[in-house]
Amino acid sequence: MQSGHSFSSKFSVASFLALTFLSYSIPNVAQASCGAASCFLNVGNQPSVQPQGTLRTDMSYSYVPQKGPQNRVAAVNLKTKEQILDEHQEISTISQQLQMNLNYGVTDHFTLQLSVPVIFRDHDHRVEVGIEPDSGHHEGEGEFENFDTSGIGDIRLMAKYGFLPSLRSLLVFGAGVEFPTGQFEAQTGGHGAGVVEEPSLQVGRGDYGVIGHVYQAYELIPHSLNQFLSYTYRHTFQNKFGYQFGDTHIVSGGLIYNITSRFALSGQFNYIYNVGDTLRSTLSQAGGIGTGLSGETDIDTNLRRRSVSNTGSTNLLFTPGLTLNFNDSTSWYFYAQVPLVQDFNGGLEQGVSFLTGFVKFFNVNDAG
Repeated sequence: MQSGHSFSSKFSVASFLALTFLSYSIPNVAQASCGAASCFLNVGNQPSVQPQGTLRTDMSYSYVPQKGPQNRVAAVNLKTKEQILDEHQEISTISQQLQMNLNYGVTDHFTLQLSVPVIFRDHDHRVEVGIEPDSGHHEGEGEFENFDTSGIGDIRLMAKYGFLPSLRSLLVFGAGVEFPTGQFEAQTGGHGAGVVEEPSLQVGRGDYGVIGHVYQAYELIPHSLNQFLSYTYRHTFQNKFGYQFGDTHIVSGGLIYNITSRFALSGQFNYIYNVGDTLRSTLSQAGGIGTGLSGETDIDTNLRRRSVSNTGSTNLLFTPGLTLNFNDSTSWYFYAQVPLVQDFNGGLEQGVSFLTGFVKFFNVNDAG
């Protein structure tokens, strides 16, 4: 059985030096045509590898608002294979997520990670801008629609291998699979009731995905100041509607300063690049803004794979955070994520976002 001193030492390494950027709390950073749906926090709150027989449990909550310019954006009808440019006007999206992360050290170098998200999403927009309502005080403002969805998202299973090139450095390689467990066929109850809602507003993507990441950390000042850098790649395969989310590339780097053995501060920069989504569809243009300008104009009636308008994004964020250790096996963390430079291709933009959670370590290898 491990001593308390040994477990405390391993806990310190796991919670500070071995922070990694691959966090599912906010697993989904692809921007789709509704401009809000799949944006989540990306912060280094997950450990890289665990000591053999150690189980790290992490329960977190994240809050991500998206507002910004209320542009008219494209919509896609998945069943009829249509993409309609400028179909509706964005207002806002609020994404909240509860997530359980389990990390188990199979050996001192090999760890399995299971991530289970529960997503809550609230999206507002207006359709028929300039046309509905057609009279009264709100003439031309369009018809307001709200779409709420919730449920278990796509579950992720990761395998991570870490080793120490030196006594003060750490290198981790990881790979994993996302399973299509989340709902991806939820239907709208407003205008056009019964139509499958935008892919970006669903809690799932509808097909399997693969994840890869590399993580590096170095103790600049032993037991006090740590540096980390990571790269994450995500690819999702085409779902049954022929919709494919674009690949995601994430680069993160920062510092962690242990003020005391119980309290640490961190700061990191997160660069997120989302490739635009694609869909095999026709293409049309919605009517212009103004009373009487209704209807749609066909642009290309041929079914072909094409980029989905208003998807793809580039985002640079600064993420300060703090960690408080209550004892050798329990801690609490909090992160705020502040956008610095954004390009969301006409869609809603991520606002200041928050992530908080509790971590509990269990030594399940006490026998002997």
